[in-house]
Amino acid sequence: MKKVVLIVLMSMTTLTYAQKILKMNQYTASNGVTYKIGDTVYLGRGYAQGRFVYVTMGGIMQSTNPYANQLPPTYAGGAAIIKKIKLYKYKAFRGVRFTVGLGTATNYIIDIENAIATCEVKPCLNDKYDKYDKLLKLKELLEKGIIDNDEYEQERKKLLIN
Repeated sequence: MKKVVLIVLMSMTTLTYAQKILKMNQYTASNGVTYKIGDTVYLGRGYAQGRFVYVTMGGIMQSTNPYANQLPPTYAGGAAIIKKIKLYKYKAFRGVRFTVGLGTATNYIIDIENAIATCEVKPCLNDKYDKYDKLLKLKELLEKGIIDNDEYEQERKKLLIN
């Protein structure tokens, strides 16, 4: 009888755990990109003093020190290949995480929505503001005489089309 109760309890724990993590083949993120296993994710810039907060080391190389798991600024502009996509439904964390490879033996984890929100992944939600920053810089260059009016108009149109 004890064995039966133990087996039932173990299977209930397994079922509960399995329902809180769902494997996915693709995910459409808030930046409008539909990511699939095997796709490339492009890294932007680190969020905290150049370090990546939402792109972290995973797997057996993962440290108990969260700061040690953050990627250094040297990874900015890099590319990662998606290996797994998982939806987590825990109280402490609800969201989608990608397991990715960056060309090393270690796997890395991307908390995709937070990485998009902080521009650790491109395209990010702040890219639309980057466009207007570029327009302001372009106007500044025109006013300082560094570029002429034709160059200004040509570059302005390129920025507004994108």
